[in-house]
Amino acid sequence: MVATFVGRAEVLGQLGRALADAAAGTGCVALVYGEAGIGKTRLCQQVQEEHRRRGGQVLLGRGSPEESAIAYGAIADTLRFARRAEPGVWQAARARAGVLRAVTPEIGGAGGPGGGADRPLVFEALLEAVEEAAHGDQALLWVLDDMHWADDATWHFVGYAARRVAEMSLVLAVTYRDEEIGPASSRWASLVQLKRDRHVLTVPLRRLGAGDAGRLARAVAPGLPGEVVAEVVERSAGTPLLIEELAGLAARSGAYPPLPDVVQATVRERAGRLGPAGRDLLEVAAVAGLSVDARLLRALRPGAAPGELVDAGLLEPDRDGFRFRHPLLQESAYADVPPSRRSALHQEIAASLAKDSVERIAVHLDRAGQPEAALAVLEEGAQRAQEAGEMGRAATLCLAALALARRRDGLAPRLADLEWQAIEVLSAAWRWSELDPLIRDAWSRSGTLRLEKQIALMSLFSSHLFWTGAVAEAWSLIEAELARLGPAQASGHAATLASRGGMIAWFRGDNERALRYAERGLAAARAAGDAAAEQYARHGLAHIRYAIDGNRQAAAEAFSESAASGRALGNKFGEAWTLLDASCHNGGALSHVESGIRVAEQAGSPTILAELQVLRGDILLLRGRPDEAESLFVRFGPELRFGEPVYAPWVDISEAMLHLHRGDLEAARRLLCGPAAATEAAQLDYHAVDWSAALGWLAWEENRWADAATHLEPSAQRWRSGEVHALVGGPVFVPLHVDALLRLGRPADAAALLEQIPGGGQLSPFYDAALAVARFRAEPTAASADQAAAAALAAPWPWLGGLTGRWRGELLGDQAAAKDAAALLAGIGADRQAQRAEQTLRRLGGRPARPGVSAGPLTAARWRWHGWSPTGCRTRPSPGGCT
Repeated sequence: MVATFVGRAEVLGQLGRALADAAAGTGCVALVYGEAGIGKTRLCQQVQEEHRRRGGQVLLGRGSPEESAIAYGAIADTLRFARRAEPGVWQAARARAGVLRAVTPEIGGAGGPGGGADRPLVFEALLEAVEEAAHGDQALLWVLDDMHWADDATWHFVGYAARRVAEMSLVLAVTYRDEEIGPASSRWASLVQLKRDRHVLTVPLRRLGAGDAGRLARAVAPGLPGEVVAEVVERSAGTPLLIEELAGLAARSGAYPPLPDVVQATVRERAGRLGPAGRDLLEVAAVAGLSVDARLLRALRPGAAPGELVDAGLLEPDRDGFRFRHPLLQESAYADVPPSRRSALHQEIAASLAKDSVERIAVHLDRAGQPEAALAVLEEGAQRAQEAGEMGRAATLCLAALALARRRDGLAPRLADLEWQAIEVLSAAWRWSELDPLIRDAWSRSGTLRLEKQIALMSLFSSHLFWTGAVAEAWSLIEAELARLGPAQASGHAATLASRGGMIAWFRGDNERALRYAERGLAAARAAGDAAAEQYARHGLAHIRYAIDGNRQAAAEAFSESAASGRALGNKFGEAWTLLDASCHNGGALSHVESGIRVAEQAGSPTILAELQVLRGDILLLRGRPDEAESLFVRFGPELRFGEPVYAPWVDISEAMLHLHRGDLEAARRLLCGPAAATEAAQLDYHAVDWSAALGWLAWEENRWADAATHLEPSAQRWRSGEVHALVGGPVFVPLHVDALLRLGRPADAAALLEQIPGGGQLSPFYDAALAVARFRAEPTAASADQAAAAALAAPWPWLGGLTGRWRGELLGDQAAAKDAAALLAGIGADRQAQRAEQTLRRLGGRPARPGVSAGPLTAARWRWHGWSPTGCRTRPSPGGCT
């Protein structure tokens, strides 16, 4: 409609410079704000068009009033836009469907509609998808339009993006009406804070001056007399939308409608061109919302012709339906629908929506003046999701129900129950960030609760604290509560609380206390007849008894029984968790891990799925496939760090082992000696032993033999007791430990170490290979070398096989073995060890002939997480004690 874009040269320049900076790797969030009709959307359209002409990528998502209570509404709109316009972004998002189903179910993935991911996981997955799909030399422009109608989750994403976007090739442009988010708004304080962020560009749009306003009016209606243009300029007060509408009406009718009702006059004038069926359809469309699906319109009014509304200038085609030309037109049309008629149409639309459109149905029932019915729809949907094991979807609907009750005074009596339901389901779904404010508020009032409710809240609160990394606080609360209750307390919640105390004690390395608490939890669960609590207690006991007696067979049987109990109870989440633990101790068989992955996908559990995928990466790394391992660590590592912070050290250890495999010692040091080493989670005995083992590998690579022996000793102590994780830490490091002791001149200690290791075949092919190579190193003969090489090949563990060949050359003077080792190590990207094998070969008079290998580092996102820039410059201080 507008021939000329006027009056915005300065802000166009601002956004153009932001895109140029983003193309160079420094992105930003741009807040574009001003009053209704000021031209925010038009400005962004102009920027999009220019960016596309330069070959840039564009994403577009819009907020709308009918979706203001639906989580991630504008982001879901973006993904639908990407499906049509940016297929690379859509495919990258689909690759993360397990997490991004929380945004929109149509993205696919297992588990049915909806998703169960915690918000930071969703946000990181979105940014990773955008980053993955971005063209290397171009910025990506992502516009979130009309965000004054957006939900809390989408606004939280904007705040999260502001912290991440500075090292991305992305400009996230966010438009909103500033009159909608004033000092009285709940978003005001956070928005003020967001504007202070140095990576946020503020772009306020002001009204046009008289000259620009006149040029815009003449662009819309070139034939207008000068006096009419002057009147348009005066009456519009420089608001571009009003200039366009007034000039257009004046050009068509010759008459000038009065202000300030010009938009309403525009709608009424255009509606006057419609026949009775068209006016009825206009009311239906206005009540349906800013955008309306074509199928819904056909279902509601089979004989209607939306084209009539398009011809009248009220609607425009939009993807799979139609959209009002401007939100003010929809608002005005909606206001013109009589209240009783409006209520009836909301009810009619709610009845016509598909059964899985739970939130939309609830919105229309609420606007029809039936908040009780809307709440019932949300609660029924949440119950169905729980029965299907879709805890993430259930959590989303519980939060929507709670938000509805908070808005409607008539639902105030339901608030306490709805808050409790949300706490229980969010906890079961492991959506910690959304749970945090609810459970902390409830905990502050826990003294007013009856005893059983107090116990239940304590159980949930301690779980929340532990899994989010507040280990000491969780432990202190559990110990105090269990002491207060005494062992005679028998209920499902008391049983779970005691069992959780046992698990935390086990994580801390206090196995005797862990056993007492876990047995107490099992007894309480049996006394209460709570099958779910009993399964949880048995699962913990399997770990604890294994830590005490080292009976791997008994542990495997216990995990198998726990998984079967989870299946019988319909608890896919618990079954997936048990399969994860069983996979950790089953010898590193990929088939077992992949079975666990399938169950986790069915459970709709992104966090457990991420654990299994990181474990899969550990196995692939040992099997000599570092690039595949890296892709898993990069893809699923953030989901653990954000979704389950207590397991963040596992990701750090796994990534450090990847770097050590490749020989990138500085990268490994940045992980192992960075800020993450000082976290509560990293200090847990569960992680500390493996962290120390990785430090031992680092020291061994640097010929710091005393440090290597010291760091590897905790692993030796763990597997002397019989408890061994088959992959991380434990006996897989025994060859390095033996080598360090021998180079320190301590052969007796090396022999004693080997004597204390259980016999072969006890755990896994990896274990057998490590033991065989360690024995070869202690007593280097051709026969022991052959046995070591065969065991490494059978595992399969090519890095260890390459080390065997290198030692064979060094200790036995075997030139052919050294040459083969150099080629093998180079072929799996283990460049440092390959170079050492080449040095050995040269000393023996041979010539190396190895192919060039490119071993890529982890992505820049991983560097940022650990406090380092991609160039290796530290951005956060390192804790002391690391060399």
